[in-house]
Amino acid sequence: MASQTSQGNTKDYNLRIIDMLYSQVPAFTDVFDEETWYVFVICFVAGTFLVAFILSRFITIKPVE
Repeated sequence: MASQTSQGNTKDYNLRIIDMLYSQVPAFTDVFDEETWYVFVICFVAGTFLVAFILSRFITIKPVE
């Protein structure tokens, strides 16, 4: 019986922690509107291509013989 009570308290505590963290993180619509989302995606994709290009100059894959 005592294990069920402590398990219930732990579950309530976990839910309160999750709720507290969720309330601290801004919503997607608070951070981005349509225009800023597109700008972010374009910059992220361009940055990914740039990093991949730069790394491809230093990393070579050799076939296994």
